[in-house]
Amino acid sequence: MRKKALSNVISVIIVLIIILVIFVPLLIYYNSSLSSSVVSQQIVNNYIYLRNLQVNQVITGHPAFYYNGSSILVVYSNGTFVPPSNVTITSILYLNQNGVWQNITSLKYPIKLNQSEVLLLPTYVQNSPIIIVTSLGNIFFLQPNSSIGPVSFNGKAGVTILAQIYTKNGPIGVSTNITTNIMGTLTNYTTPIVFPNRTGTFVVRAPQYVYYQNSKGQIITGVFYNWIKLGSATINSTTTQGIKVTLSGSPLVLIANYTQITAQVTVTLESNYPGYVNVIVDGNSQTFIETKTVQVPAGFINITVLTIQGNYTSQTSSGIIRHYIYSNTTIQYGTQSSVYKATSLLAFIPLNTNPVVSINYKNNYNYYNVRLIAYYNKYNDNVSIGNVEYEYGTSPFIIGGNYTFVPIGTFTGYSTYGAVEVIFQYSNGTCKYYFPNIPGYVIINQPMTITVYYGTELYWQPLT
Repeated sequence: MRKKALSNVISVIIVLIIILVIFVPLLIYYNSSLSSSVVSQQIVNNYIYLRNLQVNQVITGHPAFYYNGSSILVVYSNGTFVPPSNVTITSILYLNQNGVWQNITSLKYPIKLNQSEVLLLPTYVQNSPIIIVTSLGNIFFLQPNSSIGPVSFNGKAGVTILAQIYTKNGPIGVSTNITTNIMGTLTNYTTPIVFPNRTGTFVVRAPQYVYYQNSKGQIITGVFYNWIKLGSATINSTTTQGIKVTLSGSPLVLIANYTQITAQVTVTLESNYPGYVNVIVDGNSQTFIETKTVQVPAGFINITVLTIQGNYTSQTSSGIIRHYIYSNTTIQYGTQSSVYKATSLLAFIPLNTNPVVSINYKNNYNYYNVRLIAYYNKYNDNVSIGNVEYEYGTSPFIIGGNYTFVPIGTFTGYSTYGAVEVIFQYSNGTCKYYFPNIPGYVIINQPMTITVYYGTELYWQPLT
């Protein structure tokens, strides 16, 4: 009976061990899974909350996005969010010509925003719809000249000043200088410019002409047409370059609108370089000798001189190669004349003018043919001119100047064999020198012939 009782106790212990080994881990796993599910749901709920909060912040102007067709203006115009909210952009897509949304890979992602700023877009994006994607997965769609926000709740608002040229293909956003006292004193600013949280009255003035240059160097010039007002404000005029603006406590976008100048002017290209000159005029390559006429739109003109220097070789048979180097470019129309030292320039050409563009060069040095002759040169010695050795019987072209002159000789052991007579023969005369008065320099300023007679300069009898 004792054995049977002991056996029953052991059986109970084994059953308890099995329960502990199998069911306790299952219970722990169940509780752990339940806890993990609760945490995951909390994370999802938190993500949804942050995502919705970001949408609310953008809609209410913290920040607002304004897209003018060439850049995105980020405006923190609502000051009710404390501290300022951050937005991280992970990608910006544009709708390409094939109707495909394509990422703008030239931008450096992620783009972290925490203050008002301007995001410049590549020129190939011009006036295409865009999509802004944030790190929270929000997608903001913008057409050119549209915005998401801003809305003001505190009686203040942002002021954005832009400039654009309106063409047959739509507006092109451009960067130009405007003058305004919105910050207290008259100051020059470069558009696009954002002034967040501004109130009161100010003046602003835009230039009469602006330009846009594409990646090919082609220029589009715009002349001022009017101001476009987006938002609530009072302005005293829309058709004058300078206007007075009174804000009304809500966001305002001012666009200086320009019309494209399409009228053509005839430009005469000329040069004093005796050979071919290659230049690029408004993105088009032009090659000419002495003179050439081209048609370009009036307004700003872009000129890049590609022929910086060169040799004029038409007088090679006469023993001269002339070297020219770029000096300056002169643009003249009517009584107006401007001189540009740089090889790349941007100039303004008014309507109804026939400008002359003179590309000027100077002859800074020449190469002259030097004929080298030697007689009785039994050791085949050379001649050194300016520390450069030349072989007799050759006719090198040497840049004009003063050079050291050494007819190289040979020491035989009992005598020095070298130049005993040297003749410098120029077109206007001949100079002869005899040992020991052989000159140590030569002047090369025209084609010439150098003749050297070799013989024994010194001889001695060894002592016995």
